[in-house]
Amino acid sequence: MVVFRFVFLLLVYGLGSVEILAQGPIPNVNDGDALQRECSTALRITDNNPEADRDPVERGSDMGQCLGLVTGVWHTHMMMVDEFDSLSAFCPTASISAGEMALIVNRYLQTHPGELDQWDTVLILRAFIETYPCS
Repeated sequence: MVVFRFVFLLLVYGLGSVEILAQGPIPNVNDGDALQRECSTALRITDNNPEADRDPVERGSDMGQCLGLVTGVWHTHMMMVDEFDSLSAFCPTASISAGEMALIVNRYLQTHPGELDQWDTVLILRAFIETYPCS
């Protein structure tokens, strides 16, 4: 029991004095650079212009990652507004396809290269906010 108290106090006082930083995105995994690669791949595939030098599994993975992320951010936002009365961050006038979402995000990434080191989901949300501002 004494050992438990010692460990508990050590953790409480030891961790309390350490500054804990939030984890940032992992470069080229879940940042803007990765998102730009993934969405560019998705858009090339939908234009029947796949990269011949890349493994088809990698191309499919990039496409799925992009389309999954953009639709996930879109639908999570809509669900939060509709089901939980959250404030709208963006206000689309109509439903759009996953491909159109990817196009919006890819354009945003191309015009904001200084932000590519940030979280992919944050950049997706910013792209939708810029494209569909609420009045």
